[in-house]
Amino acid sequence: MKIAASFTLVLCFIALLTHAQHKSLAQINQMAKTGANMFEVSDKLNGDALIDRLAAQRRAFNNNRNATPQLANLPSPEHIFDRSSLTTITFEGLDYYILNNHVIGIKGLELSDEVLAQITDKLLLLDKVQFDYSEKANKEYLNANTNFQNIRNMDRWFFTTLKILNTTVNDIASFTKNENPSLSVATNISKMTQPNIDAWKGKQTDQALVQLAK
Repeated sequence: MKIAASFTLVLCFIALLTHAQHKSLAQINQMAKTGANMFEVSDKLNGDALIDRLAAQRRAFNNNRNATPQLANLPSPEHIFDRSSLTTITFEGLDYYILNNHVIGIKGLELSDEVLAQITDKLLLLDKVQFDYSEKANKEYLNANTNFQNIRNMDRWFFTTLKILNTTVNDIASFTKNENPSLSVATNISKMTQPNIDAWKGKQTDQALVQLAK
Protein backbone atom coordinates (compact mmCIF):
# COMPACT_ATOMS: atom_id res chain seq x y z
CA MET A 1 0.00 0.00 0.00
CA LYS A 2 2.80 2.41 0.86
CA ILE A 3 4.52 1.68 -2.45
CA ALA A 4 1.27 2.26 -4.35
CA ALA A 5 0.64 5.52 -2.52
CA SER A 6 4.18 6.74 -3.20
CA PHE A 7 3.87 5.83 -6.89
CA THR A 8 0.58 7.75 -7.08
CA LEU A 9 2.21 10.82 -5.57
CA VAL A 10 5.04 10.64 -8.10
CA LEU A 11 2.55 10.44 -10.98
CA CYS A 12 0.63 13.42 -9.62
CA PHE A 13 3.84 15.45 -9.32
CA ILE A 14 4.84 14.62 -12.91
CA ALA A 15 1.38 15.56 -14.17
CA LEU A 16 1.48 18.91 -12.36
CA LEU A 17 4.99 19.67 -13.63
CA THR A 18 4.05 18.82 -17.23
CA HIS A 19 0.94 21.00 -17.01
CA ALA A 20 2.97 23.91 -15.66
CA GLN A 21 5.54 23.58 -18.45
CA HIS A 22 2.85 23.51 -21.16
CA LYS A 23 1.09 26.47 -19.59
CA SER A 24 4.35 28.44 -19.38
CA LEU A 25 5.20 27.71 -23.04
CA ALA A 26 1.70 28.67 -24.13
CA GLN A 27 2.00 31.97 -22.29
CA ILE A 28 5.38 32.65 -23.92
CA ASN A 29 3.97 31.92 -27.38
CA GLN A 30 1.03 34.24 -26.78
CA MET A 31 3.35 36.97 -25.51
CA ALA A 32 5.52 36.54 -28.59
CA LYS A 33 2.57 36.92 -30.96
CA THR A 34 1.36 40.09 -29.27
CA GLY A 35 4.74 41.48 -28.26
CA ALA A 36 3.54 41.96 -24.70
CA ASN A 37 6.24 42.40 -22.07
CA MET A 38 8.78 40.46 -24.13
CA PHE A 39 11.60 42.90 -23.51
CA GLU A 40 11.40 42.20 -19.79
CA VAL A 41 11.89 38.45 -20.19
CA SER A 42 14.35 37.98 -23.05
CA ASP A 43 17.99 38.54 -23.94
CA LYS A 44 18.52 41.00 -26.80
CA LEU A 45 20.80 40.80 -29.82
CA ASN A 46 21.32 43.00 -32.86
CA GLY A 47 21.00 40.48 -35.70
CA ASP A 48 22.20 42.88 -38.39
CA ALA A 49 25.37 43.60 -36.41
CA LEU A 50 25.86 39.88 -35.75
CA ILE A 51 25.79 39.06 -39.48
CA ASP A 52 28.22 41.93 -40.14
CA ARG A 53 30.53 40.74 -37.36
CA LEU A 54 30.69 37.16 -38.66
CA ALA A 55 31.57 38.41 -42.15
CA ALA A 56 34.09 40.95 -40.82
CA GLN A 57 35.88 38.37 -38.65
CA ARG A 58 36.34 35.97 -41.54
CA ARG A 59 37.42 38.78 -43.88
CA ALA A 60 39.93 40.15 -41.37
CA PHE A 61 41.38 36.69 -40.83
CA ASN A 62 41.76 36.13 -44.57
CA ASN A 63 43.55 39.46 -44.96
CA ASN A 64 45.98 38.86 -42.11
CA ARG A 65 46.41 35.09 -41.83
CA ASN A 66 49.79 33.47 -41.37
CA ALA A 67 51.07 30.72 -43.61
CA THR A 68 50.25 28.18 -40.89
CA PRO A 69 47.38 29.59 -38.80
CA GLN A 70 46.83 28.23 -35.30
CA LEU A 71 43.47 27.03 -33.99
CA ALA A 72 43.30 29.98 -31.58
CA ASN A 73 43.61 32.44 -34.46
CA LEU A 74 40.80 31.00 -36.57
CA PRO A 75 37.46 32.84 -36.55
CA SER A 76 35.05 30.83 -34.41
CA PRO A 77 31.99 29.40 -36.20
CA GLU A 78 28.88 30.81 -34.57
CA HIS A 79 25.20 30.04 -34.87
CA ILE A 80 22.88 33.04 -35.01
CA PHE A 81 19.61 31.34 -34.03
CA ASP A 82 20.89 28.60 -31.72
CA ARG A 83 19.29 29.98 -28.57
CA SER A 84 17.95 27.72 -25.81
CA SER A 85 16.68 30.64 -23.72
CA LEU A 86 14.19 33.26 -24.87
CA THR A 87 16.09 35.77 -27.01
CA THR A 88 15.06 38.84 -29.00
CA ILE A 89 17.07 39.19 -32.22
CA THR A 90 16.47 42.35 -34.24
CA PHE A 91 16.77 42.36 -38.04
CA GLU A 92 15.88 45.41 -40.09
CA GLY A 93 13.87 46.85 -37.20
CA LEU A 94 11.85 43.67 -36.61
CA ASP A 95 12.17 41.90 -33.26
CA TYR A 96 12.23 38.12 -33.69
CA TYR A 97 11.56 36.07 -30.57
CA ILE A 98 13.70 32.91 -30.53
CA LEU A 99 13.24 30.01 -28.12
CA ASN A 100 14.78 26.54 -28.42
CA ASN A 101 16.01 27.33 -31.95
CA HIS A 102 12.55 28.32 -33.18
CA VAL A 103 11.05 31.65 -34.17
CA ILE A 104 8.07 31.80 -31.81
CA GLY A 105 6.94 35.28 -32.78
CA ILE A 106 7.75 38.66 -34.30
CA LYS A 107 6.89 41.71 -32.25
CA GLY A 108 3.70 43.44 -33.32
CA LEU A 109 2.62 40.71 -35.76
CA GLU A 110 -0.14 38.13 -35.37
CA LEU A 111 1.33 35.08 -37.08
CA SER A 112 0.09 31.50 -37.04
CA ASP A 113 2.26 28.62 -35.91
CA GLU A 114 2.43 27.48 -39.55
CA VAL A 115 3.82 30.83 -40.71
CA LEU A 116 6.30 30.93 -37.84
CA ALA A 117 7.43 27.41 -38.76
CA GLN A 118 8.04 28.50 -42.36
CA ILE A 119 10.11 31.47 -41.18
CA THR A 120 12.04 29.20 -38.80
CA ASP A 121 12.84 26.69 -41.56
CA LYS A 122 14.21 29.36 -43.89
CA LEU A 123 16.32 31.17 -41.33
CA LEU A 124 17.70 28.11 -39.56
CA LEU A 125 18.67 26.47 -42.84
CA LEU A 126 20.81 29.48 -43.75
CA ASP A 127 22.22 29.67 -40.24
CA LYS A 128 23.27 26.03 -40.30
CA VAL A 129 24.90 26.34 -43.73
CA GLN A 130 26.95 29.43 -42.82
CA PHE A 131 28.10 27.70 -39.62
CA ASP A 132 29.03 24.52 -41.50
CA TYR A 133 31.15 26.35 -44.05
CA SER A 134 32.95 28.40 -41.43
CA GLU A 135 33.71 25.21 -39.53
CA LYS A 136 34.81 23.30 -42.65
CA ALA A 137 37.12 26.12 -43.74
CA ASN A 138 38.77 26.08 -40.30
CA LYS A 139 39.28 22.33 -40.43
CA GLU A 140 40.85 22.60 -43.88
CA TYR A 141 43.35 25.16 -42.58
CA LEU A 142 44.43 22.65 -39.92
CA ASN A 143 44.69 19.81 -42.40
CA ALA A 144 48.25 18.59 -42.93
CA ASN A 145 47.67 18.84 -46.68
CA THR A 146 45.73 22.09 -46.81
CA ASN A 147 43.78 22.61 -50.03
CA PHE A 148 43.58 26.38 -50.45
CA GLN A 149 41.21 26.13 -53.40
CA ASN A 150 38.73 24.30 -51.16
CA ILE A 151 39.15 27.03 -48.56
CA ARG A 152 38.49 29.75 -51.14
CA ASN A 153 35.32 27.95 -52.24
CA MET A 154 34.09 27.45 -48.69
CA ASP A 155 34.82 31.07 -47.80
CA ARG A 156 32.93 32.24 -50.88
CA TRP A 157 29.89 30.13 -50.00
CA PHE A 158 30.08 31.25 -46.36
CA PHE A 159 29.86 34.90 -47.44
CA THR A 160 27.18 34.05 -50.00
CA THR A 161 25.04 32.36 -47.33
CA LEU A 162 25.29 35.40 -45.05
CA LYS A 163 24.25 37.57 -48.00
CA ILE A 164 21.20 35.38 -48.65
CA LEU A 165 20.31 35.49 -44.95
CA ASN A 166 20.55 39.28 -45.02
CA THR A 167 18.37 39.41 -48.14
CA THR A 168 15.81 37.08 -46.53
CA VAL A 169 15.35 39.21 -43.39
CA ASN A 170 15.21 42.31 -45.61
CA ASP A 171 12.41 40.71 -47.62
CA ILE A 172 10.47 39.80 -44.49
CA ALA A 173 10.84 43.38 -43.23
CA SER A 174 9.57 44.71 -46.56
CA PHE A 175 6.41 42.59 -46.18
CA THR A 176 5.49 44.62 -43.09
CA LYS A 177 5.38 47.91 -45.05
CA ASN A 178 1.71 47.36 -45.64
CA GLU A 179 -1.65 48.36 -44.18
CA ASN A 180 -2.02 44.82 -42.84
CA PRO A 181 1.55 43.69 -42.07
CA SER A 182 0.57 40.38 -40.42
CA LEU A 183 -1.47 39.30 -43.43
CA SER A 184 1.23 40.53 -45.79
CA VAL A 185 3.92 38.48 -44.05
CA ALA A 186 1.70 35.38 -43.91
CA THR A 187 0.80 35.68 -47.60
CA ASN A 188 4.28 36.42 -48.90
CA ILE A 189 6.28 34.04 -46.72
CA SER A 190 4.42 31.11 -48.26
CA LYS A 191 5.47 32.33 -51.72
CA MET A 192 9.15 32.46 -50.77
CA THR A 193 10.96 29.37 -51.94
CA GLN A 194 13.33 27.55 -49.64
CA PRO A 195 16.67 29.41 -49.85
CA ASN A 196 18.49 28.04 -52.89
CA ILE A 197 22.13 28.60 -52.16
CA ASP A 198 23.20 26.56 -55.18
CA ALA A 199 21.62 29.13 -57.50
CA TRP A 200 23.80 31.87 -55.97
CA LYS A 201 26.92 29.89 -56.74
CA GLY A 202 26.55 30.56 -60.45
CA LYS A 203 27.93 27.86 -62.71
CA GLN A 204 30.13 26.15 -60.15
CA THR A 205 30.47 22.43 -60.85
CA ASP A 206 30.01 21.56 -57.19
CA GLN A 207 26.49 20.38 -56.41
CA ALA A 208 23.94 20.47 -53.61
CA LEU A 209 25.35 22.90 -51.09
CA VAL A 210 22.04 22.79 -49.25
CA GLN A 211 22.62 19.10 -48.55
CA LEU A 212 24.92 20.24 -45.74
CA ALA A 213 21.88 21.35 -43.80
CA LYS A 214 20.17 17.95 -43.98
